[in-house]
Amino acid sequence: MAPDAGARERQDPASPRGRLTARSTPGRASRWWTPALYVVLLAAFAAGIWGSYRAVFPGPGLYRVTGVFAARAGAEMMLVRHEAVAGLMDDMESMLFFTESKELLDRAALTPGDRILLTVRKAPERLLVVEIRKVR
Repeated sequence: MAPDAGARERQDPASPRGRLTARSTPGRASRWWTPALYVVLLAAFAAGIWGSYRAVFPGPGLYRVTGVFAARAGAEMMLVRHEAVAGLMDDMESMLFFTESKELLDRAALTPGDRILLTVRKAPERLLVVEIRKVR
């Protein structure tokens, strides 16, 4: 009688023990999501690291420069007080940058004191700005 009573209790969903047993049996179904969750979290972590790397090094031969716009020195030139540029140069007080075109500098509509993020390419004689973004 004891084995049959135990069997009925496990099969009876109204019993507290039956509910525990019923919830613990789908262990096979819950096993697949643990590795899947691990893979998803690992991919998200790798994407975050890659994004951080790309923020500093946008591509081969390109560099990011953060600084403050000081003045426009000509049609395609601007003076920028900038921070150190990773992989290119140490701290400098101010530097003259050349833009790819006059339109690039005009579109940026910079005023002295604007914080900017530049993407520059190293040309044979100078650093050439290929992108200008205002930073808030």
